[in-house]
Amino acid sequence: MKRVLFAWELGDGLGHVSRLLPIARALAKNGVDCAFAVRNLMVTHPVIARDGFPVFHAPWVEPYAPQDVRQQPISSIGDVLATVGYIEPEKLMSLVECWSTIIDAYDPDIVVTDYSPTAALAVYGERPFVCIGDWFTMPPGIWSEFRTFKESPNRVDPARLLATVQEVQTRRSKPVPDRVPALMQGLRNFVLTLPELDPYAEFRENTEISPLNPLPKPLSTEPEQDYFGYLSATYAGTGKVLEALSASSWKGEIYLRDANEAVREQWRGRGLTIHTQPQSMADMVGRSRLVIHHGGLGTLEQVLAMGRPQCIVPRHFEQLKNGLFAGKKGLSTGLQSGNRFQPEHVHHAINAILTQPAFEQRAKAFAANLDARGPFNLLARITDFILSTLNGR
Repeated sequence: MKRVLFAWELGDGLGHVSRLLPIARALAKNGVDCAFAVRNLMVTHPVIARDGFPVFHAPWVEPYAPQDVRQQPISSIGDVLATVGYIEPEKLMSLVECWSTIIDAYDPDIVVTDYSPTAALAVYGERPFVCIGDWFTMPPGIWSEFRTFKESPNRVDPARLLATVQEVQTRRSKPVPDRVPALMQGLRNFVLTLPELDPYAEFRENTEISPLNPLPKPLSTEPEQDYFGYLSATYAGTGKVLEALSASSWKGEIYLRDANEAVREQWRGRGLTIHTQPQSMADMVGRSRLVIHHGGLGTLEQVLAMGRPQCIVPRHFEQLKNGLFAGKKGLSTGLQSGNRFQPEHVHHAINAILTQPAFEQRAKAFAANLDARGPFNLLARITDFILSTLNGR
């Protein structure tokens, strides 16, 4: 029986496993043996185990900045890799050897990686690997070095990353890559988002760019309320959003994830409707004139497809950039990331959408365009590619 190992190394939440699981299910239906190696075992094991897939705990390191670069901002994926051992040969050696042990023990025919450069390094030149991800986690693998996604320069010289990778592979007597982005390239790579949400689309080769699954259809119903909020209680800026909403005359509903009952009751006491359980996104978006959320690609794409304007409250740079893509097309307003805003800024961002009909008109037109281009189904393309590769081995 053919085997595929799904690897998730960096990042947090359920998003990475949520992208990998549908591929594993599709392959399993075709007789392929699948297993996972995941960064966060406690969160993801119950989800993966429901499908009966074996789960390994991936090698893990607490990200940190060495003293010589600590005061400079992270400006590229290379800078992210520098925080997990890619400028320290001994640390990277430990990680890649641990990945190699897991991979050799399972002995897959192909490794599918999601934000897992070290898993790719462990098999580089010896086993085929396929990369999936989004624009942030998977810059073009054809680049000689990772380019910056901010105005500031790399805080770590890309040559240090390459020197570390090459030293480790030489010491392991393994194939040596000529560039670090090759760990994001693989036999084939798939960017799981709309092409217009991928700032690197024009630079990619041997890549397909599309949502993993078909997107919702454009809404035909008229909204009944002003907003739906899908926000995290653990983000410091969320309180400012709720402050602005409670001080307004707008009507709407909120799902506040990661909140306890005391927090929910606090805001209910200030006039807000706070749900205890997750709500149907289709129902909530259909009832609301706009959606307020943090700017994750999945939520952003769903709301774009349904044709509602959005107010983006980004927690970090990646979500900020996602919001800027939609903002440039007049489909959203947004706030600064990192809690660098006040309740009055929230009021202005929401009020702009509610008082300017052009936002609604542009959102409906964009959704109609997506619907005409669809249905999107990159899952089928990924599955077919992996199956054809397995059958050719």
